[in-house]
Amino acid sequence: MQTMGKIARVLPANPEKVLKAKNQLLSDFSDLVTDAEQLLASTAEYSGDTIAGARSKFKGSLDHFKTRVSEAQTSAINQFESAAAATQQYAHDNPWKVAGIAALAGVLLSALLTNSRR
Repeated sequence: MQTMGKIARVLPANPEKVLKAKNQLLSDFSDLVTDAEQLLASTAEYSGDTIAGARSKFKGSLDHFKTRVSEAQTSAINQFESAAAATQQYAHDNPWKVAGIAALAGVLLSALLTNSRR
């Protein structure tokens, strides 16, 4: 049962919503980074210490942001791999429990679908 606890801790309650939110977040981050890089490129022709300082500070912030997003992505991948390994180990250690749970889920789904048609 220790493996089930590990699985429950790493798996989200609703993986489809998490996946959709992750994809949207990555898309938004990508757009932000692209827009920021375009802004930096478009202000390159302007001169002055104030603009140069602001550009430098913004570039540093953008680089830091990219690093943080990369670290978050790596962490998410590691958690997914950990959950997959724990699930695989549990299924390997307890094949009859997994088969029983799958059969029970099938019976419940069948009962729900049968009752909803009446």
